[in-house]
Amino acid sequence: MPDTYRITVTTKSGETHEGLMNRSQPEVVNGFIGIARGDGGWVYLAPDDVLKMEYVPEQTEQTDKE
Repeated sequence: MPDTYRITVTTKSGETHEGLMNRSQPEVVNGFIGIARGDGGWVYLAPDDVLKMEYVPEQTEQTDKE
């Protein structure tokens, strides 16, 4: 099972928020959906404002050791 996911959230107003999340990060905080941004900041969305959420496993590079 992958540890890192690319999350894309579309709000009812048409805004799209995208970021990377790992399984240890909270998805819902005090009733709000937290999205980690690429610049290190976070945006929190009210669940009523969210139209669609998509989690896609992020491909990680694996090194082969022989």
